[in-house]
Amino acid sequence: MSEKAGAPAPPPYSAEGAPPQGYPPPQGYPPQQGYPPQQGYPPQQGYPPQQGYPPQQGYPPQQGYPPAQQYPPQQYPPAQQYPPAAGQNVVVVTQANGPPPQSNQILAWIACLCFCCPIGLAAVIKANRAESLIREGRMDEARREGESAKKLAIVAIITGILMGVLTGVIVVVIQVIAVSAINSY
Repeated sequence: MSEKAGAPAPPPYSAEGAPPQGYPPPQGYPPQQGYPPQQGYPPQQGYPPQQGYPPQQGYPPQQGYPPAQQYPPQQYPPAQQYPPAAGQNVVVVTQANGPPPQSNQILAWIACLCFCCPIGLAAVIKANRAESLIREGRMDEARREGESAKKLAIVAIITGILMGVLTGVIVVVIQVIAVSAINSY
């Protein structure tokens, strides 16, 4: 950069943190009405001094952490076994931690886009419902919805194949009739 003629050069940088000569010292904010004057932050208790940093002026050296308290181990009462009431069945439900059930979403989309769209769309809806149930953690319902999506996708694929074969047969029959009609004249 070129300096303009007659413009004073900026003062040199001072590494001590003091303002350069020629500038007034920075002033704090004026006191606000209704508020007491601020004296700075109170010293923090319980923190060790940081290594590699000089102690801050105006603050006493920090003490170490207080000793950790040792709590006794928790005692829990033993589990009580209650006999089932007369005439009631006992059902124990356990959550399996295995892999989540399949939603069959890819199969449903293939069935919808490539074979029979109406039935495939129902399969896609069931597969999306299975995905949302998996995210909610309702694995039994998700498994049922995923199996339903798979069945609908298979029905859509079979229906699409049968419709394609039936369409091919009809086209061949119409061509045979058209060719025989043309040849009979």
